[in-house]
Amino acid sequence: MTAIPPDYDCDPGRFLTACGLPQDDVHPYVAARLASTGTRTVVDVGGGNGRLARLLPDLGMRCLLLDISPAMLTEAPRPAVRADGSRLPIADGAVDAVTALYTLYHYDDPRQPVAEARRVLRNGGLFAACAPNRDSSPELAALVPGWGKPSTFDGEDAPAIVASVFGEPGDSVEVDRWDGPLVTLNDLDHAAGFLRVHGLSDEAARAAAATLKLPLALTVRGCVVYAIRADG
Repeated sequence: MTAIPPDYDCDPGRFLTACGLPQDDVHPYVAARLASTGTRTVVDVGGGNGRLARLLPDLGMRCLLLDISPAMLTEAPRPAVRADGSRLPIADGAVDAVTALYTLYHYDDPRQPVAEARRVLRNGGLFAACAPNRDSSPELAALVPGWGKPSTFDGEDAPAIVASVFGEPGDSVEVDRWDGPLVTLNDLDHAAGFLRVHGLSDEAARAAAATLKLPLALTVRGCVVYAIRADG
């Protein structure tokens, strides 16, 4: 398994394209889960341009967004700090929740940022991470570079990785899996945008999208992993 190299500074448009696509999104569901637990302070690791952080103030939460990418931080809501998730600049037991959505596959050893998340959580605090499966969107297998290749934090392995860190007596881990037609590529622009997010250049994405029979429903597979640090 290899870490997925981040390209947010050399090609920020690839990531930002996702923000404009019509598709189901985990961020509102994670925000609602945080709110349901009475969370007030959140650290969003690898928060990018703030897709989660922008949702939290209206739910009564304060969020510190951390990211290693200067390009993403220019787009992020404040407060936002440049920091590595494997070395969080936060005191032990200081926050109610830590999130790491679509980011842990950038680490050679994702257990390091997960361990850092557990360290800074208060007792009873909540951690949330998510990742797609290796076999997500099989309808695009022939078009997406490296489709099916394992990374260091895929949906198939994410629960076990998180559980290996949240393994103290009283810790708990819960998995919310998805596997279904959660995205439908409606037209050429939508299909090209989706392929762009998955690593193709603008030109290659549009050429590949032109080969598809649209509209096309995609089978999206992956999971959100929630972990709670033992209370007391």
